[in-house]
Amino acid sequence: KFPDMVVDLGRSAWLPDDWGQGVKTTTPNARSFGTGGGMLVSYISPCGKRFFHKYAVEKLAGRKLSAYDGYKGALRKTELEVIQNRESAIGSDDALFKVLSPKERRFLPPASDLYVAIVSARRASQPQGLRDIAVVQSSFISVGVEPTWYVDEPSLGDYKKLGLKAVVGGKLTAARNMALKDAAARGKACVQVSDDISRWEYRHGPRATEKGDDASNAAHEAAERYILSPVGAARFMLAKLRALAADAKDRKSPQLAGVYPLGSCSRAFGHHEEGRNHFILGDFFVVDKSPVRFDQEMTLKEDYDITCAHIAQHGSVLRLNRMTIVAKHATNPGGAVAQRDKKGTEEERNIGILMRKWPKSFRRNPTRKHEVIMRWPGAAKQEEEAKGKVEECDDRSGPPGKAVTKRC
Repeated sequence: KFPDMVVDLGRSAWLPDDWGQGVKTTTPNARSFGTGGGMLVSYISPCGKRFFHKYAVEKLAGRKLSAYDGYKGALRKTELEVIQNRESAIGSDDALFKVLSPKERRFLPPASDLYVAIVSARRASQPQGLRDIAVVQSSFISVGVEPTWYVDEPSLGDYKKLGLKAVVGGKLTAARNMALKDAAARGKACVQVSDDISRWEYRHGPRATEKGDDASNAAHEAAERYILSPVGAARFMLAKLRALAADAKDRKSPQLAGVYPLGSCSRAFGHHEEGRNHFILGDFFVVDKSPVRFDQEMTLKEDYDITCAHIAQHGSVLRLNRMTIVAKHATNPGGAVAQRDKKGTEEERNIGILMRKWPKSFRRNPTRKHEVIMRWPGAAKQEEEAKGKVEECDDRSGPPGKAVTKRC
């Protein structure tokens, strides 16, 4: 019907689910550059009519449109993108499972062994938050797993309006503990996930044979890159945890597993594939069987505290130094970001709790205000132990994903 138009790979956040979006190529005019014309975004109504402006779409719809109207369309779009990203990668979940040892593969759990909890707050009323929610939700439902969203009470209606399985979790640490309790009651491992993760990756290859960033970068580039589903990543972690538990018999074994704390693991190729006494990032982790709970006195840096508590209780944790996530951490509005203040008062209060509870495990970060460096007593020194101590240098002194010697 519209031969001058192609399907738009993007989608306006406010566009209702039953509308389509395309791009129309315009004819050259006096303002055109080169030999062609321009491009005009087009909106196609359910009845087949074409419009070029939001106000015209709103006139036909009979109301003002917001990101809520476009959520289902955004969810469908991100679900397709998630599937395409995984299919375009060299390796996927099935390829990742082959990285496990034969013994570990015997402990590979089905997805039904996982209880997935997404901790969120005040994100479902903002356009960017809605897009992030759509990405995380579609990452799970695309592989047949429906997560439970643990949210703040005032926002519960906003999350349910999106069709999410949402419950009131309360504040951050209370919500985390509630999720752990709910998983244990069902006899399942608890997978806790932040609401702003856009990708899960794993790099498989030999460790660098020489010291230094150049050697680590080369080993990282040579490694196979797997784009994972979060369910596949969690099953991989749980297989390793349960294999370690089988070896431990009556001795202690780790019950908490997590990912490398930076967006790129290039520096990790100069170290061991796994860390047993190192910081576990709160954005994505798995707990199998443990009585350890979050300290509800804490409002920030609770992942540092739970890491120490698990090491103290179970003797170690399991950090997969080749598995990474892409998340916004401290930059997205809502959630834990709302707990931070410009003066760092709340950060300092939580640092004080860490210093009081684990005086031998933390010291001040000398280059970053309101941050700490964790080193469990007796653990081997690693440069990346502090969350955010060494960051990706996309907009700094080197190309994306490279390890550099610069301290942030």
